Amino acid sequence: MSEAENGSPANLILMCQAHAKEIDDFPDRFPAELLREWKGIQLREGKETRGRQLTDDETAKVIERSFSPAELAAAVADVVPFSARSRSRQGALDLARREADARRLVQLRPVPATRREAVLEWMLQHSLPALVVPEGHVRVLMGPMGAGKSERAARWWQEGLKVAEADDEVEIPVWLPARSITSALAASINDAIGGDPSRPCRVVIDDLDSVPPRKANQLLDEARHLVLVWPKMRVLTTGRPGMSVAPEELLTISPWPVELGVDLLRCVLSQESPRAVWTPEAHDLLTSPLLVLAMAARIAMGKSIDVSPLQLLSGLAEDIITRERPKADERIWCRLAQLAARILMSSESVSAASFGSGPELWSLSDTGLVVDDEAGLRFALPVFEQHFAAHALRSGAVTLEEAAGARSFPSWRYAIAFAVSTAQAEDAEKWMLRLSRTNPAAASWVLDEIGPHVPAIRDGLAGDVTDPSLAAGLRLREAVQAFLDGFGACSPNLARHHDGRLVQWGVRLRSDWLALYEARETTEPELVRLSDDDLNVSVRQAGWGSAIQFTLPGEFLGRWRWSRNRLSDPLARLLRQRRLPLPADSPLVRERMWLLAQQIMTIKRQRRSDAIPLSDLRAAVAEMMIQVNRSRLSRWSNGSTEIDSHDIRWIDARVHTLAGDHLTPPWPLPDRPDATNRRLSQDYSPELTITILTAVFQEALIGYRDLVAENFANFGSALGLYSILPARAEGEVIIKGAGPDDEGLYYALVPDPGQPHDATPRVNLSLESTPRSLHGSNEPGTPQDRRSVFRRNSRHLIELPTGSPRPATNLAYSWLVDDLKAVGWLRHLVYLSD
Repeated sequence: MSEAENGSPANLILMCQAHAKEIDDFPDRFPAELLREWKGIQLREGKETRGRQLTDDETAKVIERSFSPAELAAAVADVVPFSARSRSRQGALDLARREADARRLVQLRPVPATRREAVLEWMLQHSLPALVVPEGHVRVLMGPMGAGKSERAARWWQEGLKVAEADDEVEIPVWLPARSITSALAASINDAIGGDPSRPCRVVIDDLDSVPPRKANQLLDEARHLVLVWPKMRVLTTGRPGMSVAPEELLTISPWPVELGVDLLRCVLSQESPRAVWTPEAHDLLTSPLLVLAMAARIAMGKSIDVSPLQLLSGLAEDIITRERPKADERIWCRLAQLAARILMSSESVSAASFGSGPELWSLSDTGLVVDDEAGLRFALPVFEQHFAAHALRSGAVTLEEAAGARSFPSWRYAIAFAVSTAQAEDAEKWMLRLSRTNPAAASWVLDEIGPHVPAIRDGLAGDVTDPSLAAGLRLREAVQAFLDGFGACSPNLARHHDGRLVQWGVRLRSDWLALYEARETTEPELVRLSDDDLNVSVRQAGWGSAIQFTLPGEFLGRWRWSRNRLSDPLARLLRQRRLPLPADSPLVRERMWLLAQQIMTIKRQRRSDAIPLSDLRAAVAEMMIQVNRSRLSRWSNGSTEIDSHDIRWIDARVHTLAGDHLTPPWPLPDRPDATNRRLSQDYSPELTITILTAVFQEALIGYRDLVAENFANFGSALGLYSILPARAEGEVIIKGAGPDDEGLYYALVPDPGQPHDATPRVNLSLESTPRSLHGSNEPGTPQDRRSVFRRNSRHLIELPTGSPRPATNLAYSWLVDDLKAVGWLRHLVYLSD
């Protein structure tokens, strides 16, 4: 087509496309003749206007409808989301420095304003050893509250900033508070740097404790995935003890040398430290930077430093507030407590719009205690959050029972400890009474955090009882009963009971020594005062079941520590014997039934390894029950086999419900027995081993869940494994050779949020010659809740349990032992052996 033909009216391509779609959609409405007429009009108008000068009015209209490049950029910026790539590199570096300075100033909030520059200079002069995070790896910097985790992470981040300033091929490091990550971690990092982290890049995820544990675990899994995708990236996270972290990922904060703490204290005070600092009791307070700053605040205000670390931290917020005197009335103070409660109770960040109106939020921000940013409303310092959460508890805005509940306690644990540690002795006793009945795990953890530090007030705590012996016995008995009220079905097995009640106690107080006798069966009256004549008669002659003498606990909350210790020994014994009550349908019942049946047949010299006739077993149990009913406690043994009345009563209650003619083993027999094998596990082929262990893990996880639900329901999420249920097992069966040292089971338990709580747990085992790295997979849609894992190990390397008569039971109990030890209910680790 020639140029003339192209521009002629015969060509129906319009010069204006405003109605092109309408013409295409409705061609019948626009015949060719009409379109040619329009084209002719366009051509004539174009010929007439070509070369004509614009009038002044026409020029003004054109200018009005035009825009400059700057105006165009501003208009585009209004409709296009901001990207870090839109900022110049120098501008991004300057912003990173300013943000780092702002974070440093916030961390120095406990220091008086007049001394902050001096302390900042001191910190720069006393650099601690540099953290090492290799490219393509994740590290978790872990330490207690106030240990200096954020400061160490900030120094590592600033090292990366210096490298980025010297090398344009290095990304500016990224600092992400955990609460600010509201979407996928990859998206947050991309937003921060304006693209994918293909170049060397340091990322800090600070304060994983500020998000629910499941969210924290998810962030760690995402970080592990990202460093595999982008191997030049390295990620450092910070958190308190309690997260599931592999040993090779863990970086721990070591306590400061005492001399370093004293030097910082001298710098903050701008004078020599007082003599009280050099006492042995104060040394522990000098090993943490935040504790040192809290000590300085108390000294400056003329307060004593003869307090526990928890009291020091709990008082730090009050000391800062007292010094700065923020402008706030009682209503704002109450709203701060409500905000702290909302943050701790919520599984998501608290948005400003959901909490209050504009003027109210401005009042909160004006106090300087609250920050409102993209991560939502939060407190400027963690101690402020705990301080006002404790205030919410004291004011009754949140009940202690709510905060210490089975699911909420992990989030509230420091606030509860703050509230109890700062209360008067009598009030602290009342708090502990409620706390023990609500959640014995919470009470135990708080006891360990507070520590004994002030004398207890004994007078007035026993109601109307005036006899010193009875008053002392009543206080101890009340604490024991409160703890027992918080346990489940195992409660009667932890202290001597009769007909569901604690037996009678006989007590006699001499000076600070208390003699305590327990009746065999008598329950009324609950307490009797023993005379000197009673103490001179033997326990058996007097009809008592047991007797002990001890120094009456006199330290702060001492009766609660005494009561916990008294109950922890029988608890450890139940765990060691694996006798905790279970539901009738628990898979662990099957293993105990088979083990007891084998033991009974061995004692009766009728042992069979493959199957036991139920008629023989029932006859043997019936015979043994005759002796059980005639005695208080009977025992039978044959070599290493030993059972007692408790075992016989247990199997007698169940053996008659068994169907069939024979009782068979719960697990398959070996498929390649060899007399030369040194271990039973070597009698099993690798294929059968994996088949058996898959079922063992399933039953162990179900059995663990049954043990907790039946006996420790109130403990809830304070128990590490229970806090991440539903969980799955990922493991490797290690078989390198024929020797006994060439095998093992390397496994990890990780959250499995896609499964229903009562579903059969998923197990993924593989056969390996050496252990690989086990990580929980990154699964989207992980529920966010405020549960905690309380120092639970994420990985385990154990001997192969095939060949054991109760492998699922041993696994379930080993997990439970770890969890109870973590919350202070076991003084020593309980070893389980067959």
